[in-house]
Amino acid sequence: MEPVLEEEKERSCAYSGCKRTFEGRKDKIYCSDQCRNAAGREKNKISKWKEPEHFGQINRIILRNYQILKGLYNETLTPLKNWQLSDEGFEFKFMTGIYRVDEGIEIFMCYEYGWHQLSDNKVRIYHIPPLFLTGMASSIVK
Repeated sequence: MEPVLEEEKERSCAYSGCKRTFEGRKDKIYCSDQCRNAAGREKNKISKWKEPEHFGQINRIILRNYQILKGLYNETLTPLKNWQLSDEGFEFKFMTGIYRVDEGIEIFMCYEYGWHQLSDNKVRIYHIPPLFLTGMASSIVK
């Protein structure tokens, strides 16, 4: 009886959608090119869904919006013109949430800073500590 060489042992295909066994080189892990390609596509699909590339871009925009709001915030709540934020690079479509006050006012938030759009192309910037946002403190927004 002739000894079986390691290269000739049967192995299972490494692609999760295939259960075939195959023979061949010991470094071969897929039974066919189709399984190898399908496994590669599956791997790319999973890695893209874990954290899409645009997440980093969105996070940078939100962080920039936060820094702009923090820099332009004044405790007197003096309204600013929309263009003052836009000139700084502020993007109104990006925020972390919306805080609704009892009077029907919506404050668009970037972490603890937010802005309320006034009727005359002005905005009022608010600083709302996280305890207010979680409902653990009462609202004092004017």
